[in-house]
Amino acid sequence: MKIGESLILGSTLTDENMVFLKQLGVDGLTVGFLPLKKDGLGGESPLSKLREETGCYETEDLVALKEWVQSHGLKLFSIRSSPNPRWNRIILGQAGRDEQIENWIKSLSNMGRAGIPQMQYNLMITEAGYRTSAEPVGRGGTRIDRFDYEVARKAPVTRFGEISEEAMWDNFTYFLRAVIPVAAETGVNMTLHPFDPQVPSLACIARIIRSVESYDRVFKLMPARASQINFCLGCFQQMMDADGVYDTIRHFGREGRIGAVHIRGVRGTLEKFDEVWPDEGKLDMVKAVGVLKEVGFNGAIEPDHAPHPTGDTEWGHRSQAYQIGYLKGVLQGAGALD
Repeated sequence: MKIGESLILGSTLTDENMVFLKQLGVDGLTVGFLPLKKDGLGGESPLSKLREETGCYETEDLVALKEWVQSHGLKLFSIRSSPNPRWNRIILGQAGRDEQIENWIKSLSNMGRAGIPQMQYNLMITEAGYRTSAEPVGRGGTRIDRFDYEVARKAPVTRFGEISEEAMWDNFTYFLRAVIPVAAETGVNMTLHPFDPQVPSLACIARIIRSVESYDRVFKLMPARASQINFCLGCFQQMMDADGVYDTIRHFGREGRIGAVHIRGVRGTLEKFDEVWPDEGKLDMVKAVGVLKEVGFNGAIEPDHAPHPTGDTEWGHRSQAYQIGYLKGVLQGAGALD
């Protein structure tokens, strides 16, 4: 298996950070795109078009991004579908979604031409809630992110209004039927991340990808192997106990559905949990990686949602160093390091 990391064009994707990650032993990156600022101060560059809120990802821009990443001895493992305004009408089922789907299709084709094999995506609307607090209550005073459903469920309705589970499934099905065949043709796998947290709804917006059964429904709907899971070990720890996570890895891994993996420690239940260091969570990470190896997974594993030690940088150099070193040790312990 390979060690990956996520960086954001327009924010954390810098030469300095890529050098740092290479020094730590990272093999490659997932890259997302921060939208250009409306005030025009968004940092114009040859890659600015990737940050625009409309249109598709053009081949020449993707190639330039890939070459920049490769210049630091890293591979470009995947693109994270962003910014949100490129696909919000798809999620909401609004007029204009067909144009957004067509741009998604063009982006997949251009990614295939550029030799970028994976697009990571989710259906989350950021205004609909994520974590409810961040407090210095972790190990040794580490600041950790926390979720309390009793707090989150009081969030007001957003500008998007109410979106029912049935409507969300209808919109998602319409989208999948259009794009998954193209992904299969172009050789670009689409890896779907769960809603996080996996509660039924937040701010009156349904969160449909929240269980093993929801993924089974997706794969029954579109059986092509280009449709895959971004298997977030943190999210699945929120959904179930450790043995359930190991069984779920086997369930989807034996079908060849796991396209990428995120590693994160979680303590608590879905209704109330803390994000902790990966060695403090529910999982025996060596065992989890061993099960991934058992089912034939040989893709990239990325650290995810890092805790924040005292004195760290805004990006999190200390946290990144710990998590990547820990991940490398786990992979070596499981005999799974490429």
